[in-house]
Amino acid sequence: MNKPLKIYIAGKVSGEPIATCSMKFGMAQKELEGLGHIAINPLALVNNWKAPWPEAMKICIKGLMDCDAVLFLPCHTESEGAKLELLLANKTQLITFFNLSQIAPHEK
Repeated sequence: MNKPLKIYIAGKVSGEPIATCSMKFGMAQKELEGLGHIAINPLALVNNWKAPWPEAMKICIKGLMDCDAVLFLPCHTESEGAKLELLLANKTQLITFFNLSQIAPHEK
């Protein structure tokens, strides 16, 4: 029996309205969990909208490095943090997804 993937969600957070940001990351989390995988939502990791960017990124990078894969939301290209996460994912050979349709459901 294989284990579900632990998948980090990467996308634009800085400068986004809280409601919009929460919705897009929350929807991705729900979709990943619906596929039977473990979703790591960076908003939940940081859990502080007022955290300075460097502090938030340190928390996010720690979370990212504990994952098997990363789902990059379409807005990732507009985010310096997500660009850094993509570089780290590639350098550390994490599985990268750019669309939910690329992710196979986990079979229990």
